[in-house]
Order: sequence, then structure tokens, then C-alpha cells
Amino acid sequence: MKVQPSRKIWGIPVLLGLITLFGLLSALLGTGVWWVLAWGAMVIPLIVVMVKTRIWKAFQKG
Repeated sequence: MKVQPSRKIWGIPVLLGLITLFGLLSALLGTGVWWVLAWGAMVIPLIVVMVKTRIWKAFQKG
């Protein structure tokens, strides 16, 4: 079994965590445009989960 570097294993989860943290902080600390950025940042991890679990294809078919 080949050992993979930590960056390859944890890169995407850490990036999604940072995006989520940005979304939460911008929703708590900002107003106006910051709320729009917060919504965008909070939707990105949901879309990634939908795509990776193939819910997206079922959603698009209707």
C-alpha cells in the first residue's frame, strides 16, 4: 500500500473548512455585501457534497 502525503489527503477538507469559516465569520461580523459572500461561501461545501454523492444528477433530472 502506497503512503500518500498529508496535503493530498487533507487538502480539500481543509479548504472546505476554511471556506465555511469565512462564510460564518462574514455572516456574523458583516452586513450587506458580506451576507451575500457568506451565503456563497456556505453553499460551496453543500454543492461539493451533492456532486460527490451524486445527488446533483438526481436533482437535475427533476
